Order: sequence, then C-alpha cells, then structure tokens
Amino acid sequence: MRNESIEELKIVKDVEPLIGCAHSNVSMPSQTWEQAPIGNRKWAFYGPWFSGLMGNVNFYIEGLNLTKPNEKLNFLYPSGFECGVLGYLTAAWGHELYDEARSKAYYQSPINWTPLSFLPVPAVQLDVQETVTSGSRYRKVFFPVSSDKLIHIHFSYRQTCAGSQAEKDRKISPKPMQDLINNIIRSIRLTPYPELNAELEEIRKASPDLAISPECAPLEWPADVDKDGITILEYDKRRYATPNY
Repeated sequence: MRNESIEELKIVKDVEPLIGCAHSNVSMPSQTWEQAPIGNRKWAFYGPWFSGLMGNVNFYIEGLNLTKPNEKLNFLYPSGFECGVLGYLTAAWGHELYDEARSKAYYQSPINWTPLSFLPVPAVQLDVQETVTSGSRYRKVFFPVSSDKLIHIHFSYRQTCAGSQAEKDRKISPKPMQDLINNIIRSIRLTPYPELNAELEEIRKASPDLAISPECAPLEWPADVDKDGITILEYDKRRYATPNY
C-alpha cells in the first residue's frame, strides 16, 4: 500500500497585506504578476482495505498583483476583473507548449467559465485543461479584495491509475474529489472591510449586481502578455527569452 503524505500550510488569522514576490522565469517568462502565498493543503483519497491510494487533491490560495501597477485598471469593476483574470491566466499558462514545431499549446483555458454570484465582489470559477493529458485536472477561483489585488484559489486533482481520462473515470470515480473541491468553493465567504465596502457601493451605481460575462470562450493559446500583464499578444518564443537564447 502506498503511503501518501498530507501537506498543509495553515492560513493564519492575520495574513499580512499580501505583499507579492516574483514568479520564476520558467513559470512566468513575462514576470508581469507577483504572488503572495497564503496557504496550501493536500488530501489523499484511499479505497477499501488493501486497495491503496485512489487519488489526491492539491489546494493553494494566494494573492496576486500586477508587477507594474496600472492606475487605470480596477479589479473591482467587472470589466477590469475579467481583464485581470484572462491576463494572469495567459501570463502563467498560455506560453506552455507541447509541440514547439507546430506551436501547439499545452493548456486550454478558460474552460467551464462560471460566475460566482454568492460573493459581494466579481468572482469566477473556471478550469484549465491539458491538451495532452498527464492525468491532472485543474480548477481555479478568482475574486478581488481591492482595486489592485486578486485572490487566486487553485485546485488540482488526479486518480492514481493508468489509461485515458475516460478509462480512469471508469476505474476510479472522480466524484469524491470533485465534491470536496465544490464544497470548499461554496464555503468561501468574504466580508468587505469598510473602505472596500464604500468603493463597492460606488461601483454598484454603474454596475448594480457587479455581474461579469456569463460565458467566456477559451483563449487562443499559445500566447504572451505584454509588459502590462493584461494585453494578450501573439506568441513569440523570443519575446521573453534569456539574452543568450
């Protein structure tokens, strides 16, 4: 029987002002977004006695901000929020290739774009999908906590068996893992601090329900973002390459 360690970084009550630090050049060549880790957790799923590990779920939560502040962009507005989410997704995932010769992207997103109306700010749930599967699936939640800060919640999950994804789903149901993820997402609560609440009230005069787009088609990847972290550009492998590339 395989032994799977359970990892956890507990979320403390006083998280700090979400001061971001740079991503690695590999994970984000453009270096246009900064991250502030908040917490992470890993769950292992076991089957009946002697059947061993069936799968696992990984979770982490972090704050995000643009490396170069943009005073014209406000994440509390639905349009600004969507620009931020799509810009970050492209900066972090859109540059990955599985076939460089044919410029084929490794990931697709957003998939299953779903606005979350139970929070007092614009919020969305979406999936990132591998075009050549390694067996992992990814679900993300984004919402703003200020005009220039986003919260990013990331889940990845997989079954520990061989075969195509359809074959894996027949062997080991992903439902318990999906139920855990969905229950965590539906348990999220946000209480705006007074200054944030006042800003939201002002924004609601123009956008009463803070509604974001009900649907969003997958982006055309591979792609880069400009140095503003928002503007999506046609992919160029030399754009953010090291000087000796």
